This record gives sequence, C-alpha cells and structure tokens, in this order.
Amino acid sequence: MRNKILTKSVLAVGISTILAAPALAENKATSDFEFHGYFRAGALSSAKNDLKQHDWGGQKETLGRLGLEADDFYELAFVQRWDWKDGDSVRINARLGQDNPNGNGSNAFANIDGKATGLIEAFVELDGVTETGVLWAGQRYYGRDNYIFMTDFFYTDYSGTGMGVQDAVVGDGYWDFAYIASNNSVGTNEMLHALHVRADYGKWRVDTMFKHLGENVNDTATQKYAKNGVEALIQYSPENFFGFGNGFSKVAVQAGKGLGSGTMLGRTFTNYNAYSPGGVGFIDGRTEQTRMSAVDDSDVTVRAQMYGGYFGENWMFFPAVGYEHTKYDDSTKDDNSWWYAMVRPIYTMPQYDNFFIASEFGYTDNSVNRDNGGDPTFKATIAPTWSISTGFGPAPELRLLATYLKGNPGVSSNAGTDDYDIIVGAQVDVWW
Repeated sequence: MRNKILTKSVLAVGISTILAAPALAENKATSDFEFHGYFRAGALSSAKNDLKQHDWGGQKETLGRLGLEADDFYELAFVQRWDWKDGDSVRINARLGQDNPNGNGSNAFANIDGKATGLIEAFVELDGVTETGVLWAGQRYYGRDNYIFMTDFFYTDYSGTGMGVQDAVVGDGYWDFAYIASNNSVGTNEMLHALHVRADYGKWRVDTMFKHLGENVNDTATQKYAKNGVEALIQYSPENFFGFGNGFSKVAVQAGKGLGSGTMLGRTFTNYNAYSPGGVGFIDGRTEQTRMSAVDDSDVTVRAQMYGGYFGENWMFFPAVGYEHTKYDDSTKDDNSWWYAMVRPIYTMPQYDNFFIASEFGYTDNSVNRDNGGDPTFKATIAPTWSISTGFGPAPELRLLATYLKGNPGVSSNAGTDDYDIIVGAQVDVWW
C-alpha cells in the first residue's frame, strides 16, 4: 500500500511537470542567484574588570547598540530565483545564522568566537499565482521591517512558519495576509497560532494580529493565563525628518490585550523576542520563551515609538524615543513601564576620505528597576570609524569603540548601587 501511495505521488508530480512543459518551453525563464547577509565581529572588554570580556551591559534596545554589542553575530541569506516573460516567478529563500528561532543558548552570554549555525529561514515565494501580490509559505522572518537600526529593536517581529500573501493591491493600498505559527524553545509542544493583516496606504500603515495558544504552560492550579490575544499598530511615516529637513522619520503606536500584551506585544515566540526590553527579563530575571506568555486575558500593554534620521551637510543625527506601559489584571502585581531616549550623531569629517566620527548617547529607566532600588542607565559612546562606500548600498564599517556606562538593571545582585563601567574595543559591522 505504501509503495502504491508513493508511486501515485511521484506520478502526480511528473504529470504536473509534463503538462506545464509546453508552456515553459514557449515562455523561457531566466534565473538569478543572490547572496545577502550581515555580520559583526569584535571584541569589547571591561576596564572595571581588568579588561575581561564585557558581558551584556545595559540594554542596547533602549540605550543604542553602538559600543554594547559584545558578541559576534552573522546571517547568510541565499536566494535562487526564476523569472518568466509573462511575469511569473519563483524565489527559493534560505538563511543560515545564529540565534535561530528554536534557540541555541547563544544569548545566554556574550561570545566573541561565534556560535553554531542554524537554519533560520526556509521559504518559497511565487509571483503570478494570485491576481496581485506574492504568495509565500515556509519558515521566515516576518514583520521585522518595523525596525530601529540604531537600537536593534524590532517593535514588530512575527517570525515563524506559515503561509500568506504580501503586497496584494486593494484600491490604492497594499495588503498583507498571513497565518504564522511558532513554538517556544524549552521542550514543549506549545504552539502559538497567529493571523496577521496589514494595510499600507501611502504614509500610513495599520497592522492587526489575532493570537491563540492551545495550552499555556504557565497555568497553575490557582491561576489560568491567557490563551487568546489581539493587538494593533498604527504607523505614520513622513517623507522627511518630522516635517522638515532632509531625512526620514516614523511614529508608531501599538496596543494589545491578553496574548497581545507584555512581552508578546508585537511578537511571536522567538529566541530574540524573549530578550526584548520591558519583557520577562525585566520582570523576574528569566528570559526563557515560556515566560513570554505569562499574561492574563485582561492584561493591556500600550507602546509608543518615534525615531528617524536627519542628514545635514557634514552631520547626521539618528534619534529614537519610546515608552511602554503594561496594566496587569492581577491586583497583586504593580504595573510595569519603561521609557528611553537615545541619539546617534555622526560627524562625516569631510577633510578626511573614508573616515568619520560616530557617537551615541542613551538614557533609560523602568519601573521594575526603580522598585528594586536600581538606578536609571546612561550610556555615552564614541567610535572613530573607517568605511568605503561600495556605490551600491553596502558600506563596511571598521570601528574603534569607547563607552561609558552608568547605572544598573535593578534586577541583579548589585541593585541600588551606583554602578559604572568603561568599555573599550574594536568591531567590524557590515551588511550586503
């Protein structure tokens, strides 16, 4: 019986190929291979600790990442595509890298020697199947275009495995529709189901997501946690820097309830999302993905983000500010909130070719920090940088780094002390 089923399956594939052959012969395809990626590699050491390896000081997602990324990290993306004259196309996408959604412990501590490689994307895109837009299916990064590059903060990250349509034309707008599933990485079969809808109309974008969890492993005999949730985002993107000057800017407001609240706002189960600011690591010091769903049905979270970039003659400024507040249904828990402000000024040094001075300043505080007697955290970084523009986008940056870091997270053993450090090192940072 098994052999008969296998034979029929192979035959079905063969028949579909044979039937399509005449059309393919008349409509010859062109093929193309693309190689993209990102990596950073560097060594940062702590002057306070006798130049030992610096290990995750502060929060780069709120203070800015320049001078705080103590780990090596890489992603290598491969795309094989075929395009036909009638507009049909097939794209096979694969991405290798660290911190895969299943989690390999690579965020447990900084590591300057790299980590094991995992398959973090494997999906297919088809043009021409739907009347407009692109049909896709597989495991992929999804919704990660809502990204602040100065802080490495994704205020939406719906990555997982699923199927959907992107850029479907509806009137004057572009719509995305997707089903995404994700698992946490601590050995359970807990699966988060999510339905996502996005609409883009010019400068405005709206995202909505509905979530369902068949079993919430945080449930106890006395407390049941959320199995459903909803969230939404509204974003406005002016054509310039907040209404004037040469640059870009974005303003976004998010709100969610149940599984759309707390660390889950704007997120699915991924290893990276468990480390987001204001999340489980702030609340109880634990960052495993299971704790992300420890939210009640009536918990509500609101988040606001504003960031951009201004390009002057010899200067560039990249500011970002954000605020998040969670109101818990449990009367025994205090509301959780955090806020931050940071800016990255860059002086282009026109008198010197291929050299500029980057700097970054950040300030952040959160309610858990204050409740534990911790101090707000401040960071100041200077980074002499060498770079040569390739003329087609990528520009590798080679940096020397010096950072002054003051404050502490408030959940560590030194909460309430006036902690500080000076972090020094060198780094290369490049995407292509």
